[in-house]
Amino acid sequence: MKKVITSITAFSLLLAGIPVWAADNQELAALFGAQAPAQPAAAPVPVSAQSQNQAGPNSSLGATDVSQEAFSKTARQMMPLTPEQIKTLRYLFDQTQKAAASDPGDKPPKPTSSSMLVNLSPGAAPPVIRLRAGYITSLVFLDSTGEPWPIQAYDLGNPKSFNIRWDQKSNTLMVQAVDTYQAGNLAVILKDHNTPVMLTLMPGQHEVDYRVDLRLPSLGPNAAPSITGLPDTGNSQLLNFLDGVPPAGSKELIVAGGSCQAWVSGDRLFLRTRLTVLSPSWLSTMRSPDGTNVYEMTKAPVILASANGRIVQLNIKGL
Repeated sequence: MKKVITSITAFSLLLAGIPVWAADNQELAALFGAQAPAQPAAAPVPVSAQSQNQAGPNSSLGATDVSQEAFSKTARQMMPLTPEQIKTLRYLFDQTQKAAASDPGDKPPKPTSSSMLVNLSPGAAPPVIRLRAGYITSLVFLDSTGEPWPIQAYDLGNPKSFNIRWDQKSNTLMVQAVDTYQAGNLAVILKDHNTPVMLTLMPGQHEVDYRVDLRLPSLGPNAAPSITGLPDTGNSQLLNFLDGVPPAGSKELIVAGGSCQAWVSGDRLFLRTRLTVLSPSWLSTMRSPDGTNVYEMTKAPVILASANGRIVQLNIKGL
């Protein structure tokens, strides 16, 4: 019955010239297959406006919720640690490296440079060379006049604990300890010398021998002839002055006129200089590889010396 009434109503509307789609009754329009005219499309919303509607007032700076979340996630993945945590880790790493490389007792080794008189007589104790792992010690062999004594060969008691370098022609050995405390010994054969020089190698010492001049009490193959006779090679007092360490009881004097150091010990005057003393005559002398000389002589207020062929006068004050 409802369909019949609806059909009659729709037919009456058509006769009256009223479009079916204009009727309020939507069912009538559907009955006659009429379609409502397309509604005008809404104006497209710009993408920027859409983003602004979604992002809020900070979209111009890219501070959207999605971008902020993505940024935070990426930052956490790439840099999971804070700057303070990074500083702490670097500090801990630095302290660990420092502790691993530090010396026992937190005291750095004390470098020394000295001269030794080698006593080759039976029963004499061999010289002790103080070493330390990571440090190189040079052993320089000299004769009684201070001239280089070439090395012919050497042998090491514990090759795994020490490292030695030699250029096969000079009078110098470079010795380095590999182990921290493993001791050993070294035998050095010098050119034209029958007796080997025996040395004790002692690592792990607080005082490290950077350079040791080993002086033998005899003339080597490079010794120059001397008309003044042999120096007193067994005079350990001269050796102390040569090292710049005068024995106890010595008094240092003031020298004017040239590069020279002077001490008085007892009734003797000791000079340490690179100059060649001419007058008065000296009693004994000793020379180092670098050209430094030590002279023992009687007390005199004025000394004549030669500097590269030029005569200089040394005035001694304080005698």
